Amino acid sequence: MSSALYLVLLFSALWTLSFCGTREFYVVNQDKNWTDAQKYCREKFTDLATVESQEEMNALIAVLNGKTGRFWIGLKLKNENDNNSWIWSDGSNSSYRYWNDKEPNFGRGPMCVELLQGSEYKWNDAGCHNHNKHFVCYKKLPLILINQTKTWREALRYCRENHEDLVSVHTEEIQHWVEKAVYYASTANVWMGLRHTCTLSFWFWVSGVSICYQNWAPGNGTGVEDCSRGERTGAVQSGSKQWVSLPEDQRLNFICTTSEGESKTSVDYNSKDDQRHIRNDSFLILLVSFQSFRTRIRQPLLEQDLHFSQ
Repeated sequence: MSSALYLVLLFSALWTLSFCGTREFYVVNQDKNWTDAQKYCREKFTDLATVESQEEMNALIAVLNGKTGRFWIGLKLKNENDNNSWIWSDGSNSSYRYWNDKEPNFGRGPMCVELLQGSEYKWNDAGCHNHNKHFVCYKKLPLILINQTKTWREALRYCRENHEDLVSVHTEEIQHWVEKAVYYASTANVWMGLRHTCTLSFWFWVSGVSICYQNWAPGNGTGVEDCSRGERTGAVQSGSKQWVSLPEDQRLNFICTTSEGESKTSVDYNSKDDQRHIRNDSFLILLVSFQSFRTRIRQPLLEQDLHFSQ
């Protein structure tokens, strides 16, 4: 059954730090043994640093930025009688290693891993409780970069089928998380969950949150959009980290959110007529930001412009 329903829903999304995704590293300039460093990281951040790829190691080296000394990370030998039983503090089982020459050499007692500044921060095993050192913690970001190239529609479908949604950047803090995530991108632009409707001429997030924060690159997003090739979609630049308006058929990396607690409100797009079908449990609603709606409140909304199905 089809009907026209004109409803403005104003709400803000709830974000938690319980997502899987990109890590943000923090160097702590306090001297602690490995166990105390682990405790500190778990209290203040997420855990001692886990490094699962060369890309993450490069990011960690960039954060260290030439700092001298030795730094604990989260790798520890689980079983002193098994030299292959290395395990990360957060339980990750990545096989990535960045050992220094002739390392590990397995001393006595519990063994943990430190970074050595003099050897390009390569890894060395050291007694977990024999020495106090500075250390590196990480914080999980509530995002994950998908290093595949897809159109905007394909990216939206992928995020909703495998994670939660394309990312909505409605605060400066989330913009900061996005900037960290695009560090690993292989395309110059990266899709977000930002969509433009040519019919009503405004931008909106597909998650339903209002557009309260914006970070457009000059000449993008604030004027009349060219709809000759269809609806426009939003991406973040890997370099400047600003937003750009692009045709939806470009193939880019994209960023998903992965929280199980995110709102289940979603916007589907019919590829034939690009009608907006918005569903939320048993009823359907049109999500419009208050600012955009306010400028159009005196204009009649035509039934042929908005179509809902149940």
